[in-house]
Amino acid sequence: MKMRISLIAKFTFATSLILLVFMGVLDNINLKNFRKVMIDYAVSNAEQIADIISQSTYDTMITNDKTSLHHMIWRISKSENIEHIRLIDPKGAVVFSNIPGETGSVIGKHADECIMCHNAASPNVLTSSKSRSRIITTRTGKEALGFTKAIYNQPACIAAACHFHKKNDTVLGLLDISISLDMLQHKSHEYRLEFIMLTCWLLLMIGVLVTILTHFLVDVPVQRLVRHSALVSQGDLESRVPVTSRDELGELSEAFNHMTDNLGRADKELKGWADSLEQKVEERSQEIMRMEEQLRRSEKLASLGTLSAGVAHEINNPLTGILLFASIMKNDKKLDPSLLPDVERVITETQRCAGIVKDLLEFSRESLPVKEVVALDAIVEEVVTFFHKQPDFSSIVIRRNYDNDLPRIEVDPNQIRQVLMNLVINAGHAMPSGGVLEVSTYRSADGKNICASIKDSGAGISEENISRIFDPFFTTKSDGTGLGLAISYGIIENNGGKIEVKSKVGQGATFIVKLPISG
Repeated sequence: MKMRISLIAKFTFATSLILLVFMGVLDNINLKNFRKVMIDYAVSNAEQIADIISQSTYDTMITNDKTSLHHMIWRISKSENIEHIRLIDPKGAVVFSNIPGETGSVIGKHADECIMCHNAASPNVLTSSKSRSRIITTRTGKEALGFTKAIYNQPACIAAACHFHKKNDTVLGLLDISISLDMLQHKSHEYRLEFIMLTCWLLLMIGVLVTILTHFLVDVPVQRLVRHSALVSQGDLESRVPVTSRDELGELSEAFNHMTDNLGRADKELKGWADSLEQKVEERSQEIMRMEEQLRRSEKLASLGTLSAGVAHEINNPLTGILLFASIMKNDKKLDPSLLPDVERVITETQRCAGIVKDLLEFSRESLPVKEVVALDAIVEEVVTFFHKQPDFSSIVIRRNYDNDLPRIEVDPNQIRQVLMNLVINAGHAMPSGGVLEVSTYRSADGKNICASIKDSGAGISEENISRIFDPFFTTKSDGTGLGLAISYGIIENNGGKIEVKSKVGQGATFIVKLPISG
């Protein structure tokens, strides 16, 4: 795992580094300025001392009291910061020096003490105090400030009786003073130490303040954005970032919230599309299954129809002969009366077989519908009225629920009547002890079909039998042929409609006939 450096640490380190460099440059500049000021101050002190000595020199020269002058200079040289004081005549000879053995020595014109006068065009006017000072190194290796002051020829000196200088002589001599800079070095070190301590204290305070401000102004909003991004990546599109400022981070928070809103809307749209797609796939799958079931049933009906037609024709002739001879036997007076019941039984069963053959022939014939534009309510009411008067339906309560605003449909009314009668008969057989028969007409939800519903309160149909009730020869009745619903299915299909069944065991069954609305 990579080590993570926080934003506060980076920002504080960068700020401290910049401040440290800035303080270092500032310390260097301040130290130079401090040294310059201290040197100027030392030059000023040296000039004051030189003025005092120079004035004393004039006084002693007038009175010709050299001993007092040398004694005064000697006492001044004993000051703490004075390193060296000497008087030099115009020829470069050292007249007096506080350093023993130096008196009487000669200094060349190119020495630092003499360059001021020998190189200046007009030394008594143009030479400034700063130009007459220099930084030197003493015999002990210490740094010192050298200051040179010329002793000029004054009118008082020319008029004095002891004066032996000519009137045109400008410089009578030089006063050379060396002042120790140890105090300057000590003060510089103290100043630098104080500046470094102040810098460290400022860096500490600035670091703390930058850390606190960065935490509240930068780190906290960024952490909110990080947590929000983590929640969004986990799928929480309801999360929002609180906007607590009107700066760039506030705008970034608003942009994150706007992005999350767009992601939420896109996610809802994708889920809606997914659900819609699943629903459409499911509907399409069910439609394909229904089409496959219809195709399978149609193929089965076609095959069985061909077989039924052949069987019916082959059986019909023998049955006709049996029925003819049985009827003759029944009417024969020579017949033993004890055999009459058996002959009647033969006639009944033969007639039953003939009815089965008739159903087979009807099933095998593909009777094309003769369509008319009719009202489905009228056909349904006609069928219900017919059965309402039948004795078998005396214990059954028939409830009508018609929609009188239904449009007309184009179908074969006789075939539709036959299908409805078959469905009502089956509903009556499902309620041998009585019950409720609900007959309804209505428009389908998609508005493309007119529906007729036959609902009974009988025992219902099991799930395994629902998928087989329209198959030929499938029946749950002991005396049924299993052809009624198969014939009804084919009729409705030929009229462009569909027939469906809904049922649960113990809750009755509902047969729905759907017929397309006529154009």
